[in-house]
Amino acid sequence: MHRKVAIIAAVLVVLHVGEILLSGTSPTGSLVANTLQLFACGLAVAMACKASQRARGLARPFWSMVALGLATWGVANLGWMYYENLLHFVVPPLSIVRILFDTQGVFFAIALFLDKEKDSPRFDVETLLDSVQIAIVFFSGFFGLYYVQVMSGGTNAATDAFMTWSYQVINVSLVVLAVIVTIMVRTKRLRALYGGLAAFLAINAVLAGIADYVQSVRNVQTGTWYDLGWTTPFLACAIWAAWWHEPVQSTQEIAIAKQKSLGALAFRNVMLGVAPLIVLSVVAQLGAEWRRMGLLLLSISVLCYAARLAVSQFHEARSAEMVRRDTLAMDSAMDGMAIVSAEGKYTYVNAAYAQLMGHSNARAMVGQYWVEMHSPSDVKTAEKQIREGLGREGRWFGPVTIRRNGVPVPTEISITKLPDGGVVTIGRDVSERDQAEKFRKDAETKYQTLVEQVAAISYIAELGMDGQWIYVSPQVETMFGFTADEWLAESRQWTKHIHPEDHKIVEIAEDASKRSERFQAEYRIVRKDGRVIWVSDTAAVVPGSDSHPLMEGIIVDITDKKQLEGQLQQSRRMEAVGRLAGGIAHDFNNLLTIIKGYTELALIRAKGMPELRSDVERIEDAAERAAGLVRQLLAFSRRQVMQPKVLDLNGIVVGLDKLLRRLMDEDIQMVTVANEAVGAIKADPGQIEQVIMNLVVNARDAMPSGGRLTVETSNAELDETYARDHASVKPGKYVMLAVSDTGIGMSADTVAHIFEPFYTTKENGRGTGLGLSTVYGIVKQSGGYIWVYSELNHGTTFKVYLPRVEEAVETAVAAKPAEPVATKELSGRETILLVEDEPELRELTRTVLAGRGYNVIEAMSAEGAERLASDRRDGAKIHLLLTDVIMPGVSGRELAKRVVARQPSVRVLYMSGYTYNVIAENGTLERGVAFLQKPFTPSALVEKVREVLDMVVSGR
Repeated sequence: MHRKVAIIAAVLVVLHVGEILLSGTSPTGSLVANTLQLFACGLAVAMACKASQRARGLARPFWSMVALGLATWGVANLGWMYYENLLHFVVPPLSIVRILFDTQGVFFAIALFLDKEKDSPRFDVETLLDSVQIAIVFFSGFFGLYYVQVMSGGTNAATDAFMTWSYQVINVSLVVLAVIVTIMVRTKRLRALYGGLAAFLAINAVLAGIADYVQSVRNVQTGTWYDLGWTTPFLACAIWAAWWHEPVQSTQEIAIAKQKSLGALAFRNVMLGVAPLIVLSVVAQLGAEWRRMGLLLLSISVLCYAARLAVSQFHEARSAEMVRRDTLAMDSAMDGMAIVSAEGKYTYVNAAYAQLMGHSNARAMVGQYWVEMHSPSDVKTAEKQIREGLGREGRWFGPVTIRRNGVPVPTEISITKLPDGGVVTIGRDVSERDQAEKFRKDAETKYQTLVEQVAAISYIAELGMDGQWIYVSPQVETMFGFTADEWLAESRQWTKHIHPEDHKIVEIAEDASKRSERFQAEYRIVRKDGRVIWVSDTAAVVPGSDSHPLMEGIIVDITDKKQLEGQLQQSRRMEAVGRLAGGIAHDFNNLLTIIKGYTELALIRAKGMPELRSDVERIEDAAERAAGLVRQLLAFSRRQVMQPKVLDLNGIVVGLDKLLRRLMDEDIQMVTVANEAVGAIKADPGQIEQVIMNLVVNARDAMPSGGRLTVETSNAELDETYARDHASVKPGKYVMLAVSDTGIGMSADTVAHIFEPFYTTKENGRGTGLGLSTVYGIVKQSGGYIWVYSELNHGTTFKVYLPRVEEAVETAVAAKPAEPVATKELSGRETILLVEDEPELRELTRTVLAGRGYNVIEAMSAEGAERLASDRRDGAKIHLLLTDVIMPGVSGRELAKRVVARQPSVRVLYMSGYTYNVIAENGTLERGVAFLQKPFTPSALVEKVREVLDMVVSGR
């Protein structure tokens, strides 16, 4: 700033010189010269105001007074321009312009008489009274010695000369006073301030005095070289004000400034006490007509002086009271306080300090040398360090150990050097605090150990998506892959690591935290290595420094939890789809039974009609394929009938090996690894073969360019840890069947859907999407679990876990050759109670059985069938109850119990599309229960009926 001001000052000087050389004392030159003077004065005022704004203490009113003095001259000069350049008149003797020129020195005088000891930035009552006193002295001097004479007899050469010389005398007096004040002030800060004012006033007194003398006494017009006598002091003042800055005071200087200087105080009181005498001497010279005015000025001056003395005495009395209270406070202070003279003797000691040193009497310590009151070892340890601190900064603070009655006591000592060479000592026993600090550090250490060992990230961060993280625990490297320093360095961009789909979740949580609510969010983070993990972020808003709120929270890795939730959701979804598929299969099987039944009857009637027979056979093939799809749906929904046996899984795998190899392409290498001592399982052998076939065929299709296919069996122990990571798994012993390939693999999204019905990744026409669904249903119905592990371009592994049993493997019984259907007698004359709620299926069944000679009684509900059974005469018994399982109201099984209770000889044949938890527990058919699976053909119906009735006959 001061460089810019210096450049502006140089430009103004150059312009002024140019004006003098070009225009001289012409009207234009005079106007330009006055304008440049006015501009220089304005620059000085502006810089003084800026200095006042950046000042502290006494310097603030000081610069304000300097600015007012300069501004007064500027306003007066503006009036001078009005008379000289516009009216072309000489300024009248009693004009306000002359009064302003005469009184500008008042403000400089006030600046000189500001109370240096108070060093206050404000005008108090004493300063205000002093200012009024100075103004009265100035006004009375000019009024009595000049204006009274002007008003009495007009101006003459003597009065003009008096005004010119009195102006110079005032300037010189101000310079002398400024020099005296500069010498008497006790701090470098004030000495530099008043020294600058003395320099400015000296320059102004010399240059402006010459200019004023030449222009007033010799009547030289504006526009000459003498004009620089006004401009130069103002520019010098502007540069000084711009260059000045508030220095940083040392502790010692502050202490010196607060002490009263008796010499400065006496000089100030004497100068202000002379003021009424000056006014009195002026009043004595006034004529009778002005005596009243003079007495008024004298009265005001005396009142100001009296009020000044009263205020000073009041402040001194209050200061004495404050000293008394301070002394009392020091005596009763909890901290030890003492004052040591420059000779090293105690001049003041309070009770706390005496107690700290191990002495009972504080007064007894006064007058003693401080080195005699301490242990020599303590003095030797601390003396050098303390002396170096006092010599460098004027104060010292630090811990020392004081031996009190031979016991070391940790103590904090503060020592401040006094201007007279002595010191003020404040001591405090910090034994309890050190103990508390030790406990706190121990607690912090334990807390930090806990925070840094728990499996979670602890953090402190600013609010907002772009808030700065203040702290993050070391676990960030384990969880996110970034070191704590790396994370903090880019913490304002931490959201770039959030999965793009989860940004909205975090924004909502951040908005809640800005409302002082708890921050809670679950989102995905992309680790440094690119792996995506799920985290739970919980934080609370706490007050920070400067009322700046922060968040303190923890981040927990919940990837495993999310995986378990996904597995559980998939399991529930599969269960729901299974229930839907089972319901559809039940109704669809009824329709297929009707279709297959009438198709068989149509084939019998179409003998001799080849074209018609061909069409019917196509319908029969389509119905059979539909029945196959329904069987697969029943397998997925776990609604199919099982006939479990205790099996050797190795035997089934080895038995299928040759068949499976024939299904492989030439560029696929198949390896079968059947580990020895594999435990037994209990399952339907046909269904287990279906599982193996489906998994192997899927693995083959996943390797269109060839590869390696491995079928492996082994024992497996699934513990609690595995069960926690895999939803619905029960710990225990299992037999594992693994089918692995090196094919194209699957994405995570595909893996999440592969067991759903009709979901397929194959081309249209190459799969129904029920193969893996069937596998899933069979494994679940067998009490096992199936898991898939796959990565794109890295192959797939299916692992099936079936419960291991301790029972002996059942030996396969050689099946007897089936008797040809043509040789069987499938007709009969027995009575059959047919119960079926589907009218078309009931009609078909009745027609087929009646056509074979049976006496068929129909009922469309369980209630109707029970009524028919109870209304039969003794001679007309029912031989067979043929009932659907699923019917509105009472089920087929409950109906059979009621009928058999009345007629124990009745045999029961169940028929149904699915039997889950109705006639089979978990799909396992009970021994001795006759069951006909829908859809069935008329021939299968007749054969099964005859089989059950023959069992009745043989059972008699």
